[in-house]
Amino acid sequence: MVRRLLQGDDNLPPPDHSKTSWPEVVGWQELPAGIRIGYDRPEVTVEFFNVGETPPPGFDPNRVVVFVDIINLYVAEIPVLG
Repeated sequence: MVRRLLQGDDNLPPPDHSKTSWPEVVGWQELPAGIRIGYDRPEVTVEFFNVGETPPPGFDPNRVVVFVDIINLYVAEIPVLG
C-alpha cells in the first residue's frame, strides 16, 4: 500500500532516518508526500500549511513543515524539519 501511495514507485529506497528535507516530494499531492516523509522519519509530525501561512514559531526537531498550494493541494515548497 505504501508503495502505491508513493507515486507508484516499485523501487522504493530504504527509509532515511537522518533526512531533514524532502525536495523529491515537491509537486506531489499532500497525502503521498506526508506518507513519504513519515516513511523516512516515523518519529516526526508532518504539519501542512497553505502557501503564505505562517507555521508556529521556533524550531521543532520533531516537526516537518509542508507548504501546499491551496488550489490543487500539491506540495509547493521543499518540506523541511523544524
